[in-house]
Amino acid sequence: MAPTQLEIKVKALERLVKEESYYQQEAKDQAAHVENLKNDPKIDPYDLKKQVEVLEDTQRLLPTLYQKIREFKDDLSQFLASYKGIEKTEPATAALESAETLLATVEQK
Repeated sequence: MAPTQLEIKVKALERLVKEESYYQQEAKDQAAHVENLKNDPKIDPYDLKKQVEVLEDTQRLLPTLYQKIREFKDDLSQFLASYKGIEKTEPATAALESAETLLATVEQK
């Protein structure tokens, strides 16, 4: 059976929230890697520069990801407000709460 609109919207929001944790971990790991390279006197400056660029790319991606999460959260909220189907809406509510918590945490930083 094909997924419903509600399922698609919930899974998309859940995926974005999950991706954010992966990107945060990647940024943390890359920052540690860059620090290790900076402390290595034998490292080629070009290699260090490229690793710093990788770290900056990951950090630049996060604001865009947060904007997408906001958009998907708003879309799901609007969909739920007018939803008249028979599916359970608990997964959607949980996904919205998860996204809201994540965005609130980000805005506090």
